Amino acid sequence: MTQPRVPDDEHDGLIEQVARLFFERQLTKVEIAARLRISRFRVARLLDRALAEGVVRIEFRDTPRQDRELGRDVADTFGVGRCVVAVSDAPSALARLGAEVVDGLLDPGDEIGIAWGSTVARVVRAIPERDDPTIDVVQLAGSSASLEAGEDPGDLTRVLAERLGARHHRIHAPAFVESARLRAALVRQPDVHAAVSHFGGLDVALLGIGAFGADGDAPSSSLLRSGALGPDEASTLTELGAVGDLIVHPFTADGTFVAADLGDRAIAISVDQLRAVPTVVAVAAGDAKVRAIRGVLTTGVVGALVTDAPTARALLADAASHPPTARTKPAGRGR
Repeated sequence: MTQPRVPDDEHDGLIEQVARLFFERQLTKVEIAARLRISRFRVARLLDRALAEGVVRIEFRDTPRQDRELGRDVADTFGVGRCVVAVSDAPSALARLGAEVVDGLLDPGDEIGIAWGSTVARVVRAIPERDDPTIDVVQLAGSSASLEAGEDPGDLTRVLAERLGARHHRIHAPAFVESARLRAALVRQPDVHAAVSHFGGLDVALLGIGAFGADGDAPSSSLLRSGALGPDEASTLTELGAVGDLIVHPFTADGTFVAADLGDRAIAISVDQLRAVPTVVAVAAGDAKVRAIRGVLTTGVVGALVTDAPTARALLADAASHPPTARTKPAGRGR
């Protein structure tokens, strides 16, 4: 039987070989030593070097506790593929849980689209680091000068790509332009076209849920805060019954998308393109978001919701008082 060649230089693959046998194949140091015809003391030294030189990184992940029963109840009640509920209502817990969900969905070669907003920004910064240049990160909507730097979709696209070691595709254009004709012209520009051409091939999309506010509550919507819409347009949305938005697409409490003319002049992924994404992950929580979350679950676009326990209970209480209507479209097939 031919024995494996043992490189003379420990940097000639031997450190990595030993590390893979130990951490991936779960062989003991004695078994590795016998296989490679080296002493177990040398195996131990090589493993120490693998850790010291960054060939292997051990990461203890602080995963927030989940309420799985609440998650199942919300998923069953609203007909979504998956609901993940953080026990804690701390924003950091929601962000880490959202990051864990997204990280678990991403495979080599995947394309992930990313929206804007403070919640999405926290999730992005909690994503575990990896080095996978086969992944593509795609900006899902143009930007606005009124958005804070930490919430800008272009910045978030770049940061997520850096954390994943991936390629990024930014949209160098505003979220809205004055006419559908101008939008069509801009989308034909090479820089913009290079990004929006990825909309049809996404595997995952990470979104926040904008809430327009009710009963005197201030709106919690990046679309409204961005200043991309004028006061008259915002008032029109309220008159149409809009309770929130997905990126640039307003919807009502019964899950109907309204103001289609906004989408016609938005440099952003369309509702139909969102429906075609295998897994759309929405991350949102808080009393002010309950009405909007319920509305967006009824649209049939979202396949996975990440929220916290108080919000999940509020959603279920609301559903008990006003049973959700059946949706006409499935919420993504999930992964």
